[in-house]
Amino acid sequence: MKKMAFIDMEGVLVPEIWKYISKYFNIPELSVTTREVANYQELMNYRIDILEKNNIKLEQITDIIHNLKPIEGAKEFLEDLHLNKKFEIKIISDCFYEFLNPFFPKIGISSQNAYCHNLEMNENGLIEKVKYSRKKGKHEIIVKYQKENNSMKDSIAIGDAFNDFTMLHLVDHGFLFQPSEEVKRNAPIYFHTMQSYQEVIHYLDELRT
Repeated sequence: MKKMAFIDMEGVLVPEIWKYISKYFNIPELSVTTREVANYQELMNYRIDILEKNNIKLEQITDIIHNLKPIEGAKEFLEDLHLNKKFEIKIISDCFYEFLNPFFPKIGISSQNAYCHNLEMNENGLIEKVKYSRKKGKHEIIVKYQKENNSMKDSIAIGDAFNDFTMLHLVDHGFLFQPSEEVKRNAPIYFHTMQSYQEVIHYLDELRT
């Protein structure tokens, strides 16, 4: 029986997209992420307001995202989890399909195995609002699998920010991947802080010995 691995995208498998957008358009306010702000919906409203004030359209953003590459070793890490460690991998991200679709083929993951949000544009091509796929947090996806009687034994979750805490709580092994100091200070002691994919794999190997 396959085990479940629930994994965030930004900061874990791909670079922080909003930091890249901030740098590209030279708007420092857009560099704030869920590593600094816990309330994701407030953060997105803040971002949308800034984009509107600067007349930055969704198409402009998706065009520059194509320049980004996954974090080095991300695809191989997922392959190791799936093929060698026998995990069924599900992506749970508070990012958007419009941003992440170019990355899925690069890391060997189908978008059908990803749970993200969608963006809605106005008639001028500006981002108007977020169409959220869940109301309370990433844990909703894990609860869905639990209700469907999927085995959660030896399940893992990997994230890097405040908005990952709820899903890390619900698995046997929750990993914070290269978290900020602020995130580490506020994380429960039973979360495991990891600085590399190799550390995660080593931890899982130790469980088997």
